Amino acid sequence: MRVAKEGLIFVIPFLGLGILFLAFGAWYLFGFCLILASIFCLFFRDPKRNVPQDESSILAPADGKVIKIQDIESHPSFPSSVKIISIFLSIFDVHITRTPIAGVVEKIEYTPGKFFRAYKDEASLKNESNSIFITGDKTNLLIKQIVGFAARRIKCFVKKNERVAEGQKLGLMYFGSRVDVFLGEDVRLEIQLNQKVRAGETKIGEVKNESK
Repeated sequence: MRVAKEGLIFVIPFLGLGILFLAFGAWYLFGFCLILASIFCLFFRDPKRNVPQDESSILAPADGKVIKIQDIESHPSFPSSVKIISIFLSIFDVHITRTPIAGVVEKIEYTPGKFFRAYKDEASLKNESNSIFITGDKTNLLIKQIVGFAARRIKCFVKKNERVAEGQKLGLMYFGSRVDVFLGEDVRLEIQLNQKVRAGETKIGEVKNESK
């Protein structure tokens, strides 16, 4: 199992401590440290994804469960109405996020905030978040990485003006969180409420036509 390098700062100390306990014959403490190290390995796992080669597809940015699908009349980043898909990540889900489309990172905006539980509606508006606007070849979208009650850190892997590929690693959120995806009216949704999705693999929408 491949583990993200960001998780090694959690895994290595417990492994080292476990070896120390083992040297002194403290088997129970060794087992406890080994279990904790295994849990962190599971959380920070970085599985390979088979990204579909379909330019019109919009892929899920995160692993988890679709907890909300909503239409809003306007948004500052879009010229018309917007669809929002909210994905909740439990502590058992892979927490590496991926780009839903190929394009250019036009804007990254970090917003400090509170730490409501990620599945609650107020989390989308008030929690600490990192928003990434991507200008794609066929459509534009906004990804909002939101930390929850347990998650207190967001790591972003991309930079402004960077060209990104569909399914590329976008960032990492720690210990349970949420991702909101904002899509324009030129996208037809292919997702259902309560559906489980996988980042970089599950198709959540399709561009209706080639014009933005």
